[in-house]
Amino acid sequence: MYRKTVLDNGIRVVTESLPYFPTASLGVWWKTGSRDENEENNGISHFIEHMLFKGTRRRSAHDIAREIDAVGGILNAFTGKEYTCLYARVLRQDLDLALDVLADMCKHSAFRDSDIQREKHVVVQEIKMIEDSPEEWIFDLFTADCYRGDPLGLPVLGVEESVQRLTRDQLVEHYRTHHSPSNMIITCVGRIDHDTLVKKVDTLFRGLVAGGDNAPVLKKPQTFPGVYVYEKDLEHVYLCLATDGVSQTDARRYALYVLNAVVGGSMSSHLFQEIREKRGLVYNIFSYVNCYNDAGDFGIATSGSPESMEEVIALIRDEMSTLKKQGITPGELAFSKEHIKGNFFISLEGSEARMDRLAKNEIYFDRYVPVKETLKQIDGIHAPQVDEMSRLVFGDAAGMALAVLGKVDKSTIEKLWKS
Repeated sequence: MYRKTVLDNGIRVVTESLPYFPTASLGVWWKTGSRDENEENNGISHFIEHMLFKGTRRRSAHDIAREIDAVGGILNAFTGKEYTCLYARVLRQDLDLALDVLADMCKHSAFRDSDIQREKHVVVQEIKMIEDSPEEWIFDLFTADCYRGDPLGLPVLGVEESVQRLTRDQLVEHYRTHHSPSNMIITCVGRIDHDTLVKKVDTLFRGLVAGGDNAPVLKKPQTFPGVYVYEKDLEHVYLCLATDGVSQTDARRYALYVLNAVVGGSMSSHLFQEIREKRGLVYNIFSYVNCYNDAGDFGIATSGSPESMEEVIALIRDEMSTLKKQGITPGELAFSKEHIKGNFFISLEGSEARMDRLAKNEIYFDRYVPVKETLKQIDGIHAPQVDEMSRLVFGDAAGMALAVLGKVDKSTIEKLWKS
């Protein structure tokens, strides 16, 4: 079902053939994102993603959208910290059309000055939209302080000033050097034939040439614990707590996934049940895991009325202290492993999620990770491994970072956190 071919120009073509799927998901991935930026050009990867939709030598922006819409397909893209993706999902008989459109966008995007100026306004509106959504904005604010001085701390969208500074020459040069064939992975999942797809990719992408050695030299980022308060006139107070986790290639990440399920990764988790269900202090509370190439973090996020935040923070601290001292029960371990496996299997029902998984395996491991191998890793987790992760991520409040956004008093929050 899985096959991989590396073309002469360095493009990796990775496929998973699923004869029973009526659709095909096709993605063009680049191993580049906001982590390959600096404060001067912050947001350039995301801006390039936008410009790929603005027209080519033979297709207008309307043509690009209409050709995929005409067959009921989906065409979209996204940018992350360490990768960028342009993808389409279509019925299997429309795969050739999707491949031709994506290849045209990758090879012949015009980067017209008029489109660039217009799109700057669009991206600035997107940035402002995030700033008007405190449940999203707090993560950008928090990451900027927690990873300050490192590209991981830069927002994926950039900031208004850096976006407005971008020039056509910068965009074209960044695209040439960071989106070259040696940095490109094409993934496809569905009712497809690998050899046939490879021949078509080779023909359509043949004109792309390498832009030089663009592999970034990664330096593990330093994190800065502390209390960060962002005062804003809001009805709710938004809270985000995070601490160092593990990288995407660290085998301990599976134990962290189990801990996450216990702490706040589901509706039956400790924090959701204690703070939302039993006490009704917040509408939502959750924990999360971020894993990067060489670093990671584990966090907890929630929001609520200003008068409830003191109790919420105290309850979160109590939960961390209890897990660090007592660990998880055998029942919680078994539950969490089944929860993770269930979510994993459900995700495999969609060609888009499978396409995403193929690409990330290639990005982080340079190989295909069989489903059986993932299940074996999950089943192999034992309570002592999870308890070790509890001690790692909940080790010391002084090593954690707490961000609070809303109508709050900084001295009060700092006093509460240090008590």
